[in-house]
Amino acid sequence: MRPLSILFAPFGSEGDVRPVLWLAGGLAARGHRITFAITPYYKHLVESRGWRALDIGTRENFAAIMQDPRLWQPRAGTDLVIGHMLETLPVYSEVLNKGGEHYDLIIGSTLGTGAFTWAEQQKIPRLMLHMQPMCLKSVHECPLYIEGAEWICRSPKWVKRCFFWLSDRFVIRRIFPQLNAHRARLGLPPLRRVDDELWHGADGVAALFPPWYAAPQPDWPRNLRQFDFPREPVSSSTPPLESKLESFLSAGAPPILWTHGSANLDTKKFAAIAREATESLGLRGLLVGPAHGSVPAEENFLEITHAPFAQLFPRVRAVVHHGGIGTTVQALAAGLPQLVIPRAHDQPDNARRLEHLGVGARIRYPDLSVETATQKLRELLSSSQTAADCAQLQKQVTAAHPLPALCDWAEQLSVRL
Repeated sequence: MRPLSILFAPFGSEGDVRPVLWLAGGLAARGHRITFAITPYYKHLVESRGWRALDIGTRENFAAIMQDPRLWQPRAGTDLVIGHMLETLPVYSEVLNKGGEHYDLIIGSTLGTGAFTWAEQQKIPRLMLHMQPMCLKSVHECPLYIEGAEWICRSPKWVKRCFFWLSDRFVIRRIFPQLNAHRARLGLPPLRRVDDELWHGADGVAALFPPWYAAPQPDWPRNLRQFDFPREPVSSSTPPLESKLESFLSAGAPPILWTHGSANLDTKKFAAIAREATESLGLRGLLVGPAHGSVPAEENFLEITHAPFAQLFPRVRAVVHHGGIGTTVQALAAGLPQLVIPRAHDQPDNARRLEHLGVGARIRYPDLSVETATQKLRELLSSSQTAADCAQLQKQVTAAHPLPALCDWAEQLSVRL
């Protein structure tokens, strides 16, 4: 196949960006030319690999969203993310038109609507990546959209259909007026349906999670293919851990790792409980997150701002986290028990799935305390069944190699139009 020019348009936090980098690396290895349309906040992740990056918005604007406490509220957080998506619609068109590049294929994540709309106008094939099962509605096996709403998952199909109808009405009122006005300016017809036109409206939809994590459902999109989890391999070219972290890990037993997301700056409560619960268990602890790193290292507890999880996780004992899909996958690949404290977005659904798989437990964020965290961690670390389940799923995750098949499909889609 001739070399292709492929535009990637990830939307979201670092956990949403890294799977797209993984796919871009696979296609770059086949000789294809890679460009990213991405927030400047994560531009360094692209340019460090030698790829071209086009700025979507500003670093300051993205940072302001991360610092907004509403981001981690179940309903307000969703509205904030959708608002950011709508604000960037004209930005994508302006930036991509100025770029002057011809693309053979556009690959983006669920909320990359601005790039997909521009690609539709330009008649460029589109591949949409869904990182989380929450992106796929089903009246058969319904994802958990909001913590505490498990009753929806257990309800009859007619109740789920009513719930989906109501959620679609919200999307239509919140998104469609501004989106369709933008589409009209591009000479495109208005969207009228939520699922097949908005969330799955591409030439191909890739679900990047295996059937044992989320079983395929009869009412999933017809243009969808399911793959195993994306995982960037650790290689000889991967930078080593920073010296402070390496020294801490080498100085004692594997610690419990605490993290509440790469985009979460509202972690004061989480950080305090991490220290006290770790001490209560008589173990060592490591806290990773963008709001940390200025606290001096202690003998048994270290706070840092960032670390490469693929390298770090094999050297820790358990992970306490928010339930983001990126952290979830890395912990599964390392065979670690997981304590999940979800707050919003896909986090409650991932937490529920880990519970059902036997490799994790969850605590509602309002119920998080030193006592609840200590109890749940003690149960996870002492359970031989949890250890066996973790080891079994680790084998399944690490044995899977979905990248070649996904790259093949991307190449096929590029010649469809």
